[in-house]
Amino acid sequence: MIPAALMLLFKRHFPVVPSASFWARCGSSLIVIAIALLLALCIGVFIGLCARQMGPRMERFIALLGRALACVPVVVLVWGFISGWIGRFGWPVESLMPAQFPDGEDSRQVLLAHALWEYLAPALVLALPLCGEMIHAVIMNGSAVLDLDFSLRARGVPKASRLWLHHLSQLRPLLRVRLQFLCLIAPVYLIIIEDALHFIGWGEWMAQSLRAGDAPGIALGFVTAGAMLALLCTALCLLPGRLKSTSGFVATLAWQPWLLWALGLLALLPSSFIAWFILWTAVLLSGSTGWHQTWNRIEAELPVEAARVCGATDSMIWRTHIASVLFRMLTAWLCTVLAHTLLAMAAACALLPRLIDSLSAPLARLYRPLAVASAQSAMQTLADPTALLQSGACIALAALCLIQVSRIVQPRLSS
Repeated sequence: MIPAALMLLFKRHFPVVPSASFWARCGSSLIVIAIALLLALCIGVFIGLCARQMGPRMERFIALLGRALACVPVVVLVWGFISGWIGRFGWPVESLMPAQFPDGEDSRQVLLAHALWEYLAPALVLALPLCGEMIHAVIMNGSAVLDLDFSLRARGVPKASRLWLHHLSQLRPLLRVRLQFLCLIAPVYLIIIEDALHFIGWGEWMAQSLRAGDAPGIALGFVTAGAMLALLCTALCLLPGRLKSTSGFVATLAWQPWLLWALGLLALLPSSFIAWFILWTAVLLSGSTGWHQTWNRIEAELPVEAARVCGATDSMIWRTHIASVLFRMLTAWLCTVLAHTLLAMAAACALLPRLIDSLSAPLARLYRPLAVASAQSAMQTLADPTALLQSGACIALAALCLIQVSRIVQPRLSS
């Protein structure tokens, strides 16, 4: 509500009363997000737990593949799907090229198939990056929980029960938090997907408002997005398992859809370096709580008091114990922020192509194929998606390398 009010005050407009068709759009988009989250959860848990049975090396490799899938820009996924599904195979997508049946084939089964595929097409594309995040989360969080495999084996518990019952029950609270985090970025992905597929939903309407710079429309989109996120997060709270909640200003600040708000602000600002600085700040704020908690836990394990008892001065303690760890923390943090900024820039360029003009020449050449905003550029992409796929591969590889460098540099906890 607060960002929407600020948006209206910024442009000195008053909100409009949404029509019934707009609420139908919101309901359709809510269904798409719910289906995508459910698919991501089921596929991510299945692949992650199966990878655990293949050994630690294969487990790490599959986690890397999941992270690589999550690093692919969404605009590349959706236009790759369109060019392959329609352009290469000629198969139908209800919102773009509906399926044609012989005359008289209007039975209930056919109508149900039309309705299902209309929702499943955007949900499947949205589920791809969310699936990558969930696969990585299931595997990485598996090493963070208590390993009960040896004790359960000594009690004669079968292998399948140890994995799919006991280990999964430990993962449930962590997976619930991960799903709530994905709810914050899913609306941004949905805007790009629905705009490309011409799906009549909240995302397609929001994309039109962003490109037109319509402040009342963007503000209304913020409010309805907040309502959808509240419903999804409330539904996720029904899942069993709880973690100790983090209170405080930093946690409250981080658990906000900063990327969505940043896109709304970029739509009203002229193309300049300030626009990209706002986007970088949004990425920075979205990950602040995780880095703050990590630093607090690492700081508590540093042998500061032991060194002080041994007679070390404050300057010696800083140089020996704190400075090196803090430098590694900052390096890892900057690499992660830069990686997510590259992906956020891809989303911004896909929705607001005019922002590409404010980039440097190498970055403009990299991001320009992602701006498929006209019928002519769409036809060119369908005919030859090579430039789009190459740009997406370069961005995904750069983001993946930065994230891996961050994992390598990041100090590890002793427990």
